[in-house]
Amino acid sequence: MAMLTIVGWCLTFVHVSFVAIYFYLTWYHKYWDKRGAITAEPLTILGTYPGILVNKSRSLILDVQEVYNKYKDKYRAVGTFITRQPQLLILDPALAHEILVDKFSHFRDTITSSFVGHNPEDKYVERSPFFSSGEEWKRRRTENVGGLTPNRLKQAFAIWEQSGRKLVEYIERARREKGDVIETRDLSYRFTADTMADFIWGIDAGSLSGSVGEIASFQKVSTDWTVYAFSSIIRFNKSLVATFVRKLFNMRIFTKASDEFFLRLTQDAVNLRRGGSGEGRTDFLSHLIQLQERGNSIHDSVGHALVVHLDGYETSGAVLYHMLYSLSEHREEQEKLRSEILDALASNDNISYEQLNALPYLDQCVNESLRLTTPIGFFMRICTKATQIDLGNEKILELEPGVTVMIPAFQYHHDDAFYPEASEFRPDRFENGAASAFNKRGIFLPFGDGPRICLGMRVGQLSVKTAIFHILSNYLVEQTKKVPLGADTGLGIFLNGDVELKYTKLRK
Repeated sequence: MAMLTIVGWCLTFVHVSFVAIYFYLTWYHKYWDKRGAITAEPLTILGTYPGILVNKSRSLILDVQEVYNKYKDKYRAVGTFITRQPQLLILDPALAHEILVDKFSHFRDTITSSFVGHNPEDKYVERSPFFSSGEEWKRRRTENVGGLTPNRLKQAFAIWEQSGRKLVEYIERARREKGDVIETRDLSYRFTADTMADFIWGIDAGSLSGSVGEIASFQKVSTDWTVYAFSSIIRFNKSLVATFVRKLFNMRIFTKASDEFFLRLTQDAVNLRRGGSGEGRTDFLSHLIQLQERGNSIHDSVGHALVVHLDGYETSGAVLYHMLYSLSEHREEQEKLRSEILDALASNDNISYEQLNALPYLDQCVNESLRLTTPIGFFMRICTKATQIDLGNEKILELEPGVTVMIPAFQYHHDDAFYPEASEFRPDRFENGAASAFNKRGIFLPFGDGPRICLGMRVGQLSVKTAIFHILSNYLVEQTKKVPLGADTGLGIFLNGDVELKYTKLRK
C-alpha cells in the first residue's frame, strides 16, 4: 500500500511538472494574436524555430526559410517565437530597411547586446561595439570606426599588397611540394590571418610564410576563438528559453585562453611600437595607441582589436573561398574578371587602393559572392523605444520595448522574386551600381544597414578583393569536385567539405 502511495505521488509530481513546463513554454503564445498580428503556424512548445534547440538535426536558417516561404506573399511581418520569447519576423524588405535605417532610434540594440554581463571575466565582449548597447555602443563604435576610415585603409594598403604577394608565393610552394590542387578554405583563412595580424597587431602571423600545411599559432588560436564565439552565440540563443541559466553557468562568448592570448599579443605589440618598431606606420595598432593616449586602457584596445579581427578573419575568409569556388565553376565570369584585372596591370606591376576599388566587375563579383554566401544570415534587433509597425491592410502593430525583430537577410538574398535564378552566380545583377539600389530596397544586406552596419565592411571587402586580384592575375582556378552546401549551427549555409581547387600558373 505504501509503495502504491509513493508511486502515486511520483506520477502526480511528474504530471504536475509536465503541465508546469508546458505552461511556461507556451505562456506567450497568444501574444501576437492579442495585438492583431498573424502568428506563424505550426507552433510547437519549442517555439517557431525548433532548430535553435535541436540544431543537430535542424538549422535555424532552414526553420526561418519554412516560415518565410509560407507567409512572405501575404504579410509584411508575422509573429513568431524564438523559444518562448515573442519575435516579429520581417517579411517585407522595405520594412526591414525602415527598421534598420529610418527607425533606428527605436531599434538601437542587437540581441547580442543582451549576451554580456553574465560572466565578469568575459571582459572583451563587454568592450566590443558588436556586443554593446545604448550610449556605450555609440562611444565604442565611434572609437573603432576611426581606425577603419577609407583614408586610413588607403595608407595601410601596402599591408594587403604584401599579403597578396605572400599568398602567391605560398601557392607556388604548395604547388611544388603537393601539386596544383590546393584546399582553398585553408588557403583563404591563411590569407585573412596574415592581413589581420599585420594590420591590427603589426606582426607576421606565419600563416603564409611558414611551411606548407603548417598551422601557425596565431591562425590556430584565431580559428578556435571564432568557432567558440559563434557556437556561444547559438548557446545564448538556446538559453532564451530560460535566461537565468546564463548567470547560473557563467556563460561567456570568448574563452579565457583566447582572452589571455590576445591580451599578451596586444600588450607586446603596443610595447614594440612605442619602442620604435614600425614607428610612423599607419595601421589599426597606431589607432589603438592614439586611443590609449586619450585614456583608453589596454583592455579597451583588446576589445576593439577583436571586433575587427572577427570580421576580417572569419567572415572575409568564408566569402573568399566561396567566391573562388564560384569562379572555378563559372569559367566565363572568371575570364571576364581576369581580363579586367590584367588590363589594370597593363601599365603598372602594382595596383593602388583607388584602382582596386574602381574595378567595376570585381565589385560585381564580390557583391554577388556576398549575396550568395550571406555570412550573417539574419539580424536581430531589440525594440528600445515603443513604436508602430505598419502591417499593411490598414493594420498598425504597437511594438513595445524589449520585443525583438528578425530581419532574414539570407531569405531576401535567395528569393527568386528579388533575384531571378537566385541560386546562380550571376555578377551582372550588380552592374551599374545596382548594389546601392538593392540596399535601399532592403534586399541586399550582407553587412546589415543603418548606424549599426558592420564595422569591418571595408576591411573585409579589401581583403577579398586583394586576394582575388593576386590569384586571378597569376592562376587559372578550376574545380576538381562538387562540394555540397550544408547548414552550420544556425547562422548560415556554407560549403560543407574540403574545397579542393586546381591552380594552374598563367603564361605571361
